[in-house]
Parts: sequence; structure tokens; C-alpha cells
Amino acid sequence: MLAASSIRRQVTVLGRWLEAEQATDARQQVETAASIRSPDIAEPSPVRAIGIDGGYLRLAGRRRRQDGWFEVIVGKSMRDQGAGHSFAYVHKLEHRPADRMLNFLLREGVHPDRPVTFLSDGGDTVRSAQFGFGDRGECILDWFHIAMRVQNLEQMIKGRPAHCDGPSNATLIEALQGAKWHLWHGCPYPALHRLENLGRDLGAEASSEEAGLLAKLEELIIYLDNNRGFIVNYGERYRHGEPIASGFVESAVNQVISKRFVKRQQMAWRPRHAHALLQIRTAVLNDQLRSHVERWYPSIARAENHRIAA
Repeated sequence: MLAASSIRRQVTVLGRWLEAEQATDARQQVETAASIRSPDIAEPSPVRAIGIDGGYLRLAGRRRRQDGWFEVIVGKSMRDQGAGHSFAYVHKLEHRPADRMLNFLLREGVHPDRPVTFLSDGGDTVRSAQFGFGDRGECILDWFHIAMRVQNLEQMIKGRPAHCDGPSNATLIEALQGAKWHLWHGCPYPALHRLENLGRDLGAEASSEEAGLLAKLEELIIYLDNNRGFIVNYGERYRHGEPIASGFVESAVNQVISKRFVKRQQMAWRPRHAHALLQIRTAVLNDQLRSHVERWYPSIARAENHRIAA
């Protein structure tokens, strides 16, 4: 039986090999594309969007579970044909995110001069990761997360005591829905103006029972203000069949992180070991690990061909 230290060492080595191999594949894609004359009319990109999301892993070396966590960035491509592919890395260990994204897009068959749509939930770390990818395309705030925040706020307004002073619940909900309408049509500034007025109406006669409602409203305003540059005309995109939600990457987070790293194993990780295992995990999910291994060890491929032939 292998010792835990040997397994960690082998996982780390394999993870590094995979990253180097992926970078090599990306360079070959560039060379191949450069050797072929570009057509007069560019072919459509095989990738419709890239979804970006984050997840947390428990940090090893802490006595209590709540003492330390670190964040992992997970991404997945949405393709017109076939299943998308995933990538993942430990956020604080990635010093060249633009190169990582370029390599991923090249392996996905996206030419460097073609813009890409990035969808995310607008979290602070995920937003920072997107900025690190450089000017690769359009970043869009996921509509589902906007709608859910508005819906939660509406439910809180409906639960507001009827005897409260100030505007009625119906008036508050109407103002909230007006802000949502502006957001759906890609107009964050009038939406923020409506929400700020809503906060002033509530704050004028706020009671202790409404403190939670005001806090949630302020949280929504800060969230939208931080991501106002990522708010687009969702209605127009929806009518043209373009993606506006990142649900497809949330399932990837569960596949990459939750099942192996968190939910079932309840393990604590050191960032560099987690990063290496993430490269192996995504290679397995992308059905690419075997091809890499066969490239490193041609005898495995020959043995498999002989077995099939027999």
C-alpha cells in the first residue's frame, strides 16, 4: 500500500505534467491555425459561452472546520455541439490567468481573435478572475442570480408587518419590479436609482422589524453597483437565443469540487495539492486523461490496440 505522502507527491507531479501538456496542446493549436489561411468569412465559434464560478475548500492544518478556507475557480464551456469541457484552479496560486484562459480556449477550438462571452454570478473573487483573463470578450452577470436576489427581497417585503408606517407593501413591490424591468433591459443606473429611492422610503420610518429588509436591499444595491458593467440587455439576448444564465457551470462545480473534495470526503487540503488534483479531476471529466497518458507512454496505447485486435 502506498503511503499518503507518496500519493500526494505523485498527484502533484501528474498535475504539473497535465498543465504542461495542455499548454503544449494550445501552442500546437496556434501553429496549426497560423499555417492555414484564414477564410474570408470567419466560421462561427464552437463555444457559445464560458461559465465561471467559485467554490471553497477547507484549508488543512486548522483545528476547527470554520477556521480556514480557500477558493477554487471552476469554468466550463457551453458548446453548440457536444458536451462542454471544464477547467479549475486554486485562485491564489494562479499568477497568469490570461494565459490559462487562452490555452483553454485554444484547446476548445476558439481562435485568439474571436470574442468570447463569460457568464458568472458576480462574486468578488470570480469577478477578479474575469478581469485577470484580459480583454478576451464580453463579461455578463448571470440573470438567474439577479432574479433570485430580487425575488428574495420581494418575499421579505410581503412578510413586512401590515401595521408598519411608510409606503404600502404593494407600492414597494411595484418599485422593486420596476427596478427589475430596467435590469432585464440592460439599464443598471435607473434600476439603482429606483432601489436607492426604495431604501430612502423604507429608511424614513424604519423599525427594528425592517432592519433585515433594509440590510438585504443595501446588499442588492452594492451587488448591482459592483457588477453594473456586466449587466446587459438580457431581453434582447434571450430573444436571440443567446445564453444569459450560468447554471451549466454550477453543475460543473459540483462535479469538480463538491463530490470529491467536500461533500463526501470531508477532507482538508493544502492549496498546491488541491490545485494538482483539480487538473487530474478536470482531465478525467473532459475524457482527456487517457490520451495524455498514452502520449507519454506509447506502450500503453500499443497494448490496448493489441488487446482490441485479439
